[in-house]
Amino acid sequence: MLSLKEFLYGPFAILFSAVVYLFWIRGLISRKRPTFFVFLALLVLFLLITAHWINAIVIIYHAFVQLDHVLAVLFFITLSNPTAIIHFTLVQISATITDSLVIYRLYVVWSHNPHVAIILPIIFLGSQIVTSVLMIHNVWRETVFDFYDVSSTSVNVNFVSSLIINIYSTGMIIFEMGRTSRAIRTITGSRGAGKGLRKVLAIFVESAVLQTTMTISNLIAFHYNPPLSAALTALQPLVFGISICLIHVRVGLGWTTERNQPQGITLNMVEQEAPTPTKEDDLEGGRTH
Repeated sequence: MLSLKEFLYGPFAILFSAVVYLFWIRGLISRKRPTFFVFLALLVLFLLITAHWINAIVIIYHAFVQLDHVLAVLFFITLSNPTAIIHFTLVQISATITDSLVIYRLYVVWSHNPHVAIILPIIFLGSQIVTSVLMIHNVWRETVFDFYDVSSTSVNVNFVSSLIINIYSTGMIIFEMGRTSRAIRTITGSRGAGKGLRKVLAIFVESAVLQTTMTISNLIAFHYNPPLSAALTALQPLVFGISICLIHVRVGLGWTTERNQPQGITLNMVEQEAPTPTKEDDLEGGRTH
């Protein structure tokens, strides 16, 4: 599992570096732009995931190098040790930040429409935060076996809240991307022949399908295979981080889909200082805030 985390951390670090570079050359880190706060959230997320990755190395080293076999087993099943608490806390904070960024992306795609992008997701984000605090509190005083019994309700509510946020955001973003794509074909008269795979990949990236899939898998594993759930939970920050970075690489490139007017779609090229794609299909329909 550690080797897999090391493998995933490399692409995550590269993607984050790409986001920083693209945001920098396009002036999206300016304090005068809303994307400045997105960049700060991504920076905090990067630091949290890096800390989680380092903590995982410390856990493995302590368990298999400094402890004998019996103590190592006790170390892993006792959740109240500092490294386990740090591990679980970083997982929950990272999940909250990534879900918040997905909600904000939905908000931007739907032209800051609070009825679509704010009301329902924020309710479930609040539920996710409350249950995360409860689970972290339970970790302080439980073993791995007691935790699944004591915190079962909190874990279920937390997973379901995150799942609703991701499914709702994914569905609404896919709907808007399809609507924009049809508008582009109507305006340009292009059938987009041969671009199907690229459009599918664009939808996969921008609509946070990766996060949704990970959350569903973890929820199922929690009920039917707790050890697998523990492994997926350890990988969750990196998977979520990669998903969010992929979304914001597209933002930095100006390849995102956004609704500019409530009553219609307006196509805009990215700003002059940005390197602009020359083909309409490369835009995937719109300007980036």
